[in-house]
Amino acid sequence: MKLRLQNLPPFNALALVFLLLAAPSLASAEGSAAGADVYKTKCLSCHGKDGSGTAVGKSLQAADLRSPEIQKKSDAELTQSVSEGKGNMPAFKGNITDDEIHSALMYVRTLASKADSPPKKK
Repeated sequence: MKLRLQNLPPFNALALVFLLLAAPSLASAEGSAAGADVYKTKCLSCHGKDGSGTAVGKSLQAADLRSPEIQKKSDAELTQSVSEGKGNMPAFKGNITDDEIHSALMYVRTLASKADSPPKKK
């Protein structure tokens, strides 16, 4: 069955086009919010709000998640580090789901662009 936009009333066709265009960004926004929540509860204490590391994290040699070194790693490499642990970072496999790990990684990917942004004026 083919869907023909010309057979739909103008409002319905416009609504359909909007939904098709907006759906990926809506899903992305939901994933980003979920990732931010996971990051806040599991990663923030060592990696800090912006991913650069807290005093505690730096003493434990936590990676700067904004760095090109981390950002160039594949999702599979980062997933393995989070799941199995690396260096002083504990393993999170069994503590959080694979979906939560994936969401947190998608959030971490957004930290690189924030590192390049000029600081906000107060």
